[in-house]
Amino acid sequence: MTSRLVLLLWFGLFCGLAVAFSWPLPLHLATHLTGAPSGDTGVYVWNLWVFRHEVLHQQMPLQTGTVLSLSPRVDLTLHNYTLFMDILAYPLIGPLGLVRAFNVVYLAMMALTAWCTARLAWALCGRHWESWLAGVAFAFSPVLMARSTAHFSLVAAAPLSVLLLIMVKAEGKGRARDAVAAGATLAWAAFCDIYYAVYGVLLIGAWILASVVSVSRADRLEGSSAFARRVTRGLVIVAATFVAAIALQGGLVQVAGLRISMRSLYTPMLVLTLLVVLHALVVWTPKIEWRYRFAPWHAWFAAVMVVTAATLLSPVLMTYGQRLLQGRMAGPAIYWRSSPPGVDLLAFVMPNPTSPWFGGPFKAWIEAQRVDGFAELTGALPLVALAVIGVAWVWAGWRPARRRWLWMPAVFAMLALGPFVHVAGINTHIPGPWALLRYVPIVGLARSPSRFVVLVALGVALLFAMALVAIGQRWPHRRRLVLGVLTAVLLVELAPVPRTLYDARTPQVFHRIAADPREDVRVLSLPFGVRDGTSSLGDFNPLTQYQQTTHGKRLVGGYLSRVTREQKQSMLRFPVLDSLMTLSAPGPATSLTEHQRRRAFASRDRFMLAANLAYVVTDDRRTSPALRAYAIELFRLEALESGEGYTLYAPHPDADAIQQAFMAPPLTPLPESSSRGGQAARRAP
Repeated sequence: MTSRLVLLLWFGLFCGLAVAFSWPLPLHLATHLTGAPSGDTGVYVWNLWVFRHEVLHQQMPLQTGTVLSLSPRVDLTLHNYTLFMDILAYPLIGPLGLVRAFNVVYLAMMALTAWCTARLAWALCGRHWESWLAGVAFAFSPVLMARSTAHFSLVAAAPLSVLLLIMVKAEGKGRARDAVAAGATLAWAAFCDIYYAVYGVLLIGAWILASVVSVSRADRLEGSSAFARRVTRGLVIVAATFVAAIALQGGLVQVAGLRISMRSLYTPMLVLTLLVVLHALVVWTPKIEWRYRFAPWHAWFAAVMVVTAATLLSPVLMTYGQRLLQGRMAGPAIYWRSSPPGVDLLAFVMPNPTSPWFGGPFKAWIEAQRVDGFAELTGALPLVALAVIGVAWVWAGWRPARRRWLWMPAVFAMLALGPFVHVAGINTHIPGPWALLRYVPIVGLARSPSRFVVLVALGVALLFAMALVAIGQRWPHRRRLVLGVLTAVLLVELAPVPRTLYDARTPQVFHRIAADPREDVRVLSLPFGVRDGTSSLGDFNPLTQYQQTTHGKRLVGGYLSRVTREQKQSMLRFPVLDSLMTLSAPGPATSLTEHQRRRAFASRDRFMLAANLAYVVTDDRRTSPALRAYAIELFRLEALESGEGYTLYAPHPDADAIQQAFMAPPLTPLPESSSRGGQAARRAP
């Protein structure tokens, strides 16, 4: 069988596996999703819709006025916009419908990721069956299957495999086509997920580092090294004793009459970790050799790669540059102790939590860690793959031909542990590499360290293929039997079927809004707010944007992955919106100050007319009685329709009241302290 036929067969098998592993989704492509529309999945569907909406309206699709519509058109360069999938879905939405097109693209991304990984494995080990299993082990791993319930963009991991394939093929050749391909693949990664662009840069950096630096154990000088080992060992013992004393005595230690109080173990564990690392360096005594030899093509290869990536990304980079120059960068402050956590150390060897047969308890344990724990913190690696690697290492005497295939997944695994290592749900306060790397520009854009586990899963899949080849060479007469058994066991281990599906149909009230022929009107949803990936003013539900794909009207509020401080503050300048965000804020019930209420009622008619507000929709399960009563009074709401958990209202502005307002004494400015909406910021998934 020719190589082309094998590649075609591979892709067909992967397409079939994508359909099988998403079952029963293929029976409900137009009506259901693998993730809840009220979560990130709904926003990813909205991405496809808004891209097509902007193109059809002859607008730049990297900006939109459909959300946060009272401010200038918002740019989407730092939003997790999934441009590659948006482009793929564009011609499909018309004939298939939005939800069906989304699901078809999702299935295609799974198959493409598996196929590209198999191609990479084949380039490394040269065996078809083993390479195909590597594609299965990565694309259908628990890591990616769990993220397909919320993070649609992370399923499109094919660029990572392709980038490694290019580096394998290009090593030492200096061909211009390889530089162009690498740059184009970096751009492709950015168009799938900004995290994958960062990971691509890290993969290239790790590859170069492995090529130019050699680390080995140096010869020790017995006298000095023995003394240094004793000193560092003593310091480690002292520090460990101090940490234990703090842990046992609740943060209060008394030494020679001196009382030392500490509220947490972060600083003591940092000192202890540094001393342990120092002691390990003294014991192992690494010898670092610089093996780089300059060649003229190195400079132009890098230049061509960078220029290619920059050219393809130029629309994004130009908008990003404008933000940078104007000081409008969006992003949360990075705090030493409270940044997003990584995966639990035990999660790497956990049985598949996506399995409906035996994964239930493990899934429940992950979900107990945080609200979005299953989609964000799942780190389970295929146990079949880990077992095969262990057998090949111990009994077949296998070692990877290039050590980089071992240490690269190991390094990314340490990054995936996050700023502080958690074991069995317990924060050990041990700082990991990410504690420092998260402050590095560009790298810090990948602000959720748990997603580094995608690179770990890719590395393990490649090691899996290499180990299978080694076992086949060690016991050639049993190769087919071993591969057949392992294929069956791997598929059983990874199978997540039947998948949990979520109804993607929208309530009738939104179809009524869609029937309104006016295109320039706005819709306000209650509870109201502005939300990004880390915080929220008020309480905006991303489901609102999914529902927008039905009615197509502009929203007053909105959600984006990153919202600038200026965009948030611009919403607070409207007294009406400030009051709504105050009453929408989650947590204990809040009330408006008299100053807030007076300003909101004084400006309500001007606001409704200027905003061309046509509809107010309440989520009846989430809208408090106080918020509903206030909104009805504020906007003079008339109920139009109610059902399926939502009530549709029409506001009634009074134009005559605006004339009277101009004759009234001017209002005093709204004090910072009385703006409750600005105080309603909270952590969000």
